[in-house]
Amino acid sequence: MLDTRLVTFLTLCQTKSFTKTAEKLHITQPAVSHHIKYLEGYYRTKLYTYTNRRFVLTPTGRTLYQYANSVHSDSERIREHLSLLSSSTKELRLGAEQSAGESFLPYLIIAFMEKYPDYKIRVVTDNYDALSRMLNEGELDFFLMDGIVSKSEHDYYELCSSSTICACSPVHPLAEKRVTIQDLYNSTLILGVDKTPSRNRLEQIFRDNNISSMRFAHRIEISNSLTTVKQLLIQNTGISFLYKSAVARELKEGSIRQIYIRDYYEYHSYNLISIHNSYFYPEQTDFIKFCQDFLKQWDSDI
Repeated sequence: MLDTRLVTFLTLCQTKSFTKTAEKLHITQPAVSHHIKYLEGYYRTKLYTYTNRRFVLTPTGRTLYQYANSVHSDSERIREHLSLLSSSTKELRLGAEQSAGESFLPYLIIAFMEKYPDYKIRVVTDNYDALSRMLNEGELDFFLMDGIVSKSEHDYYELCSSSTICACSPVHPLAEKRVTIQDLYNSTLILGVDKTPSRNRLEQIFRDNNISSMRFAHRIEISNSLTTVKQLLIQNTGISFLYKSAVARELKEGSIRQIYIRDYYEYHSYNLISIHNSYFYPEQTDFIKFCQDFLKQWDSDI
């Protein structure tokens, strides 16, 4: 259980406003100021400043936030864990970005439940910002994402690496062929809508490989629906750049094929994200090891 003054400090870091902090915690604004002044006196450091009228944490303030947030999150998780011990129920609370949630996550959960049938699992699929907030507030134990995060923000455990491939219908004229980037531009490109995380990642891959999405003959933009993209590919509506892990089953079945592009390279890692310097109870440690073993096997099978 976190000291009330540290709870006030964490809330202030989130709201960046003494007034909003007081309203959220149902205390007076002078009480908020008193809590922060106490912490600055106790730790003998300035925790915040104002830059252009904007609340900004000092370097020592950011360090205190990271430690206090870790303790607060662990406290919430331990409280739930202890209550579960008394009821003999084991629970894992897992988040996942869409790329993981729509590719290997269902199979991972099925395999985990077959090995550990006594567990209760809660799964949330959302974007990085929402999952990070839920992790910080003690609502999740971990979340899955592709790519890495700053070690000063969260800890992460690499589970496996994969690639982004150019996918198409088996009847597409370029299916299973090795081509140049120029050969692709006559096709219809199926991609995510502008300014979404998946679209931003794809645009970065394109920049790294000198591919221009504007040069494709036609484009179809889909909002966060991998299932729709797969169906369009199967119907030979166009081509799309997708995580290989996301279409692993279709590649095995032959309903989707790959186009091999010369001088094209892209690899990314799937990581399990946790609170920085967090305490793990045995069930969570077992889950990390299970994920690593499962996804190594998954990666070798595709």
